[in-house]
This record gives sequence, structure tokens and C-alpha cells, in this order.
Amino acid sequence: MAADSPVMILLVGMTGAGKTTFASLASGRADLEIGTGLDPCTQDPCAVEFKLRNRTVILIDTPGFDDDARSDVEILESIAKWMVKQGYSKQQPLDGLILLHPIFAANGLDSGTERKRTRILQKILGEDAYRRVVIATTMWGVLNDEEDAQRDIHARWTRGGVWDEFRRGGSTMVRHYNTKESTHRILQSIIDRSDEAGRTQSQIQRDLAKKNVRFRDTAIGEELSDQLDEEICLIQNQLLEHRRERPPDSWRKSRNRAQREMWKEWDDEYSDLVKSLQARQAASKKMNSYLVSVFFIILPTLHI
Repeated sequence: MAADSPVMILLVGMTGAGKTTFASLASGRADLEIGTGLDPCTQDPCAVEFKLRNRTVILIDTPGFDDDARSDVEILESIAKWMVKQGYSKQQPLDGLILLHPIFAANGLDSGTERKRTRILQKILGEDAYRRVVIATTMWGVLNDEEDAQRDIHARWTRGGVWDEFRRGGSTMVRHYNTKESTHRILQSIIDRSDEAGRTQSQIQRDLAKKNVRFRDTAIGEELSDQLDEEICLIQNQLLEHRRERPPDSWRKSRNRAQREMWKEWDDEYSDLVKSLQARQAASKKMNSYLVSVFFIILPTLHI
């Protein structure tokens, strides 16, 4: 990569990881909206441009994962659409990705959600791009038991852990100290790797090169399809179990208030399960009909 070319880096992570704080510290901009606690703050991506050692850095702050209103897939899709709309996918490719992870979330060590999210990122990037990924752990200053947190993070990073594949592919893991100097060290490490190794194609780019390929047959399509199939199966089993627990029909209009409330609670839960199943079945059906060239028009071109 030319020494004077701009560098674009994507910030991702769960809600409360400190993405906007990272962007504010790195850029020196105090006007960025920063949330508190686990409340979602950044609802849409935001590009922050600044200079680092005379290099132009474009840092993309993104919505947090674990949003009750949107799934991780919907958040990734919103990021992709925004990048295409802003013209970044064509005019300025990504050079790296920073995954911020708050240390207080380490107790969810092997949660299914975390592993699914990690697999999605891996399938989008492809193994050749792992070396441009930095996993930065945050919130170390609020810990009561640092040794316990270190063990949890170590388990994520070692063999069999949720980040093991990133580690083996050349990603790096660092501790972010919530300072300007810390943010600049992390960013500089990505810049140095891009300058030394040049750019490489991501898995998305390789899939884009294929013609008339069904989305379900691409790397990310297979992963999302498998996840949808797992969720459909799980909800179907939940529905079967829920039907076995159905209260007597007479309770629906019973004079006994407790019985009426139990019926309504069961009926509401049943309706929610049905809606969830229908939404996932519709998404699966749509996925089967997508051509890769149609679907990926909403996804960024990652030259990392």
C-alpha cells in the first residue's frame, strides 16, 4: 500500500465495548456521542477522519452487537448498506478490522451467540484476512478480579476458544488502556501490516468474482443458512414442548383470574414463537433465491 494512501479501519463489537470512546480518543474529537453502560448509543455507522503520523485514517464507528431490537446479522447488513451508500466500498477499501471486547463480558466465555457472531465475521473475511484483525479487550480499569478475567480471555484465545481460529490465522490480541496512546498503537499496528504485506482478497471478494452462484452456496451464505436451520429446529422443538404445556381451553374465559392470566401468558408465548419461526423460515426461503451478485451489492468490498 502506498505510504500516503488513506487507511480505513472498521470498529466492531458488542454494545458497551467502548467503540465510540475509542474513536473519540483516537481522533481527538470530543463531540462524538458516547453512551453509558450497556445502552445502545451508536445506531448508525459514523466515519471519523483524522491524521496519525501524517497518514489519513478513516475510522468507522459501528452499531453495537447484542442489540435487543436488531439481530447481529441485521446490524452487519446495516453497516454494509451504509458503506455502499457512502461510497466507501468502491472509493476506499477497508485495511483492517478492530474487534473491541469488554472484559466484563468474559463470563459469557463460550456463549452460542458469541461463537455465531465470530463465525459470521470469519466467513466474511476469510482466513487470508485474519492477519488484519486486532481483538482489543477493554474496560480493564473497572475490574475487581483481574486474574479471573485474564484466565477467561486466555481461554478465548487459546486452542478451542472462540477466537482460536483468528489467532491461528495471524490476528493479534491486545489490551486497550482507554488512552489516546493505546488507540494509536492499535491503529498503527494495522497500518504497519498493510504497508508491509500489501492487500489481500477477502472471502467476500472471491465470492463476488463468481457468476450466478446462489448466496446459500457462498461461505457467508452457508454459515448464515446453517445458523437459520439451527434456529428453526430449536424453535420447532420449543413449540412442541409449549403445546404439551397448553392449559385447558376452559381457562381462556375462566372466572378464575389466575387461570385466565395463565392462559394469556401461554398464548402470548406461543404467538411469539410462531412469529419467530415464520420470520426465520421466510429468511431461509429468501436466501435460497438470492444470487450472490444480487445479495452482495449491499456488502462492502473488503481489500484487506
